[in-house]
Amino acid sequence: MKRSAALLALIAGAGLSTLANGASNAGALSSQLPDMGNPASVSLSKADEYQLGRMIVRGMHDQNQLLEDPELADYMQQLGSRLSAQTRADGDNYQYFVVREPVINAFALPGGFIGVNSGLILLTDSESELASVLAHETAHVRQRHIARAIQAQSRASLATMATMLAAVLVGVAGGNGQAMMGGIAMGQGLAMQQMMNFTRSEEAEADRIGISYLASAGFNTAAMPAFFEEMGRREGVSDNGPLDILRSHPVTHERIAETRARAAQYAGSKVTESNLYRWMRERLRVAIADPSVDMRVYYDRLRDSRTLSDAERYGEALAQLRANQPVPAVATLRSLQTTYPELTALYGALGEALMASGQPEEARATFERALQLFPRNAPITLHYADMLMASNGAKQAYDLLLDLFNNVMPTPAQIRLTAQAASAAGSEGDAYYYMAEYHLSGGNLALANQQLELALAAPDLTSVQRQRFRARMLEIRTWLREQQMQRPREMAGE
Repeated sequence: MKRSAALLALIAGAGLSTLANGASNAGALSSQLPDMGNPASVSLSKADEYQLGRMIVRGMHDQNQLLEDPELADYMQQLGSRLSAQTRADGDNYQYFVVREPVINAFALPGGFIGVNSGLILLTDSESELASVLAHETAHVRQRHIARAIQAQSRASLATMATMLAAVLVGVAGGNGQAMMGGIAMGQGLAMQQMMNFTRSEEAEADRIGISYLASAGFNTAAMPAFFEEMGRREGVSDNGPLDILRSHPVTHERIAETRARAAQYAGSKVTESNLYRWMRERLRVAIADPSVDMRVYYDRLRDSRTLSDAERYGEALAQLRANQPVPAVATLRSLQTTYPELTALYGALGEALMASGQPEEARATFERALQLFPRNAPITLHYADMLMASNGAKQAYDLLLDLFNNVMPTPAQIRLTAQAASAAGSEGDAYYYMAEYHLSGGNLALANQQLELALAAPDLTSVQRQRFRARMLEIRTWLREQQMQRPREMAGE
């Protein structure tokens, strides 16, 4: 697709702003932030927002649009959490994820779900630039811009709104207008598209508040206008031209100037970026590549012109592993691990490479040492569990995953793997129970209830298991009844 369309997708889908940093001046400027309005809470509660966003994310997952890579998922959530911690909203639960889509785009969904397309991540050149995108979208959620727009569609049921929003999102994220209009009726589609397109005042507000989040979290606030300028150079900056009619969220000279001026107020603030950014960008580059593409060629071409950075050497090792060439990958990863013993991503990759090269005992030792150094690290635990399940170690894998599940907030992918490990370990009741939790994480109460019925029918349950399954089933059935009672009121327009 044309780059101009890609930029339009970026702006229409998310009202992307950009990036920021600095912390010392955060308190001085906090008084400039607007008070939170509460009209949206009249018609759409935060629980409703969360349910709506979760339904959309579940649909994207079912369409294989989400990238479920343990390291990347962990990195994005940790990066986003640095920003969401600045919102001073203890009750909100922000979730950040990567979408398998080369189109430059990012978006905020109701309930705190924030997605970033892989194409946008690869376009950024620093962690502060990526953080600026997340900060802008986090501000949209914190200010409840989406909920306020949904007020106009308050007669639609949550399921209807989720379907329409998801259809619009598919069209916007992929730049495919036909997919959007094929997914929903014309009238509803246009209304919902307006709902997704933030007003200029909301965009300015998200820029302003996003920069304050960047500063408070220790990122470079100048990254936001810098990223705007990069997009402008690539796509052409619009002021009052005809494209403004088609773009509800244009990157204008005025917007760049405003964000630059606001970012300058935080000049001199301390900037703290993690070393992980460039390593994770290379991991993403390899992870999203078409299976028919040999990514070793990409790194060979880079080496022809210059020396590879250590992050690029890591990417090359992942490309070798993907191409079933684990031996050179082992050598590179061991060398990098000596230099960067604190980088947890190297342990998981090295363990996988050792296993693929026919060294299972060394792979096991690598994972065991990693877990001693980094207890309950989610990516390492997941990779080790995968290896154990593939080598007749299902019981140990289940014990590891259960310990992680009970101490670290699990992702849906982690819950599903826990269910699979329970099944492989012969714990039938727990396997059904964790599949219920997996469906519950996606908002599918009916399937969760069915899985719990199967769990209670499993043989050899202990009294503790039976009580736990019944208690969870009671909760889910209560929620189902509440949903059923809500539908007649929604249809009546209450």
